[in-house]
Amino acid sequence: MTPDCSNIRSLITDVCLITACDQVRDGSLRLATPFRYPDGSQIDVFLKAAGDLFEGFELSDKGQTTAYLLDLHVKPWTSQKRKQTLADICATLGVEQDGGAFRVRLGKEEIKDLPDAMLRLAQVCIRVADLAYTQRLRSPAALTEDFEEFIVALDRPYQSGVKIPGQYGKEVPFDFLVEGRRVRSLVQILTTANRFAAHTLSNEAFARWYDITPSRNDYQCLTVYDSGNDVFREEDLKRLESVSSIVGFPAESDRLNLSLAA
Repeated sequence: MTPDCSNIRSLITDVCLITACDQVRDGSLRLATPFRYPDGSQIDVFLKAAGDLFEGFELSDKGQTTAYLLDLHVKPWTSQKRKQTLADICATLGVEQDGGAFRVRLGKEEIKDLPDAMLRLAQVCIRVADLAYTQRLRSPAALTEDFEEFIVALDRPYQSGVKIPGQYGKEVPFDFLVEGRRVRSLVQILTTANRFAAHTLSNEAFARWYDITPSRNDYQCLTVYDSGNDVFREEDLKRLESVSSIVGFPAESDRLNLSLAA
């Protein structure tokens, strides 16, 4: 068969957006789609009658995309930049965020538009799930930017690129100085995707903390390492723990929040 616009259209029309359908415990219909998350697992969407004042139907992923990211230790709401990325994806495709879930609402007369809604919702699931890859492939500068956005969200005064007098007469550079309610936190960022570079950075960070030994008690000393890249040696982190507190970012964002706001 020679492809042309007419027979191509008929071929595509035969493609089904639903590979399986069953009813789940809450009464929703689970619609298995031919679309896949980046790891190859199937994207399911769920259709149910809207249970609020909105008369119609709701098509949702029931938070499965967010769960996919959390399983990979990626929190899509960690920074303002990432939140804005989610908002932009949803706005472009006409999909709403409902907590950790993504959904499309359909009026009673709009159920005929279900195929279009499924396509838009599946696109959102795929694009949001791709944050797992951008998390792993981000540059060192990007992690530092994410961390700075994290500080801004805390609404605490801070300085970047600070220098602290060292015990050998030289000023020692650190990435951030954050003013908490009672404590001043000195922060050194460690980020790389390379194991050899990670060892070098760990040694350099240890040297910096050691150089300010006389004034370390004036600060809460925090070494913040990139938890998205499993490249830092356990022995290096333990060594750094003797001169500072070790916090993984963004995996330990809640702990970091408490530390910086103290």
